[in-house]
Amino acid sequence: MPADEPTAFSVPEPIFEPSPEAEVLPVIEESPGGSSDEPRDPNAPPIPGAPPAAASSAAPAPATPERTPEELEAETARFRRPGSRGRRTPRQPASRKPSSRRQRKSAERAAASQPESTAIPADDGERSPAAHPPAAGASPTGRDELGARSRGVVASFSPLALLGAVVAVTLFTVLLAVSYRPGEGAWAILVAFVLVVVVQIVLLIGSVIVIRRKVRRRWGVLALVLLLVVNPGTAMAVSALSTDRAGGGSSVGGSGDEEHDPIWDTYPGSAYVDAKETLDGPSYEDFVGTSDEMLAEIRTALTAEFGFDWVERQPAETEVDQNGYGGDSMLFEYTAPVWQTTTTVRTFEEKSRVVELIRQVLLRYGIANLDMQNAPSSWREPGELTERYGGETLDTQALWDLHTYNAITGAGDFRTSIVDLTLDSAGTVAKDREFDVDYYDMAAEGVELHLDSYALLKEADRADYLEALKPYADLDKPK
Repeated sequence: MPADEPTAFSVPEPIFEPSPEAEVLPVIEESPGGSSDEPRDPNAPPIPGAPPAAASSAAPAPATPERTPEELEAETARFRRPGSRGRRTPRQPASRKPSSRRQRKSAERAAASQPESTAIPADDGERSPAAHPPAAGASPTGRDELGARSRGVVASFSPLALLGAVVAVTLFTVLLAVSYRPGEGAWAILVAFVLVVVVQIVLLIGSVIVIRRKVRRRWGVLALVLLLVVNPGTAMAVSALSTDRAGGGSSVGGSGDEEHDPIWDTYPGSAYVDAKETLDGPSYEDFVGTSDEMLAEIRTALTAEFGFDWVERQPAETEVDQNGYGGDSMLFEYTAPVWQTTTTVRTFEEKSRVVELIRQVLLRYGIANLDMQNAPSSWREPGELTERYGGETLDTQALWDLHTYNAITGAGDFRTSIVDLTLDSAGTVAKDREFDVDYYDMAAEGVELHLDSYALLKEADRADYLEALKPYADLDKPK
């Protein structure tokens, strides 16, 4: 063995010796599945390579029971300021059923006072109600949305809009009342009145709803008052009273067309006929004699061709003529006897021949403007001829009506009519003639002759008439 190699191998001693207090803890090996019998501290650090610890299957601690509002009030009483009584629950009368709005608000307050808790799934797989969302279309509180929608519609109803509609309908009603006048065209205004009544009934219901809601109740009350005071009935009554007053005022002191000097109240002539025309025209006696001759000639011509028999239905009448300014004049109005045949003509040719014979007699007396009122024309409204004369054409009409003005005098008026009720399919002509039949003893059918005139001066009054006109010689006649 070489001399430089050691004879034996030795381990060198460590420089630092272990302290006697230090103890080496034994390493406890655990299975990866955590099958150790002893429980492991949950706050211990995780073991390298080991899977995460499984959730404890121990039963959860029982939840604290919910406390009633009275218990909460008792516990928090010491924190309230002196004199405060805490939250007060509104008292509801026992005899009154609480409204759905109050129930909804109470449920919302109760839900807000409860603490939110996270639902813990149970072992048997059941979940808390919070885990189930509400069905589509259902209210989160479990209530039906139909009632809420209807309440929303009512809540969005504006009282100001209701008042505006009432004011508009009221103004329209007043306009209709002012425009209404009896006669032709009045039916359209009456139909509009009916529609206004329907609209006002709807607005009346809306006013009651606004008043019951207790929101801006004064607007609903004002609308209700307008509806009750201004309606078609009261508007038409006021219009009728104003019309009557206007008519009564026009009959005293004047014609009502224009204000005039009181001197014209005693005017001896006529406001509608010039004094010179009255003096130059036929006198009262001349007109009476001429009218009798002309009517007799017409009757003779028609009897010769058709064999008519004539009856005097109304006698001649003479009245003092009004001057048109509210007083009496020195002139007279004359109405010739009304003559009517006992039979009538039926065909279109016979009626046309009657008109032709009458026209020939009038021409001999200087009367050329015999107008047929029932003739179709473009200015007639649709249905007007049928309503007044029984048809739209001459061959279908039950009434032929002919007029002429300036007959014998400038104020003369001659009228003749031919009535054949066999063509009155609608019955309008017969209805219009009921008054003449009942009060003037006229026959329902036949040929009639009428003649009258006003502003006639008698020969015996001519000198007095000229003297009475002198104060008015330099004055302009009021219209």
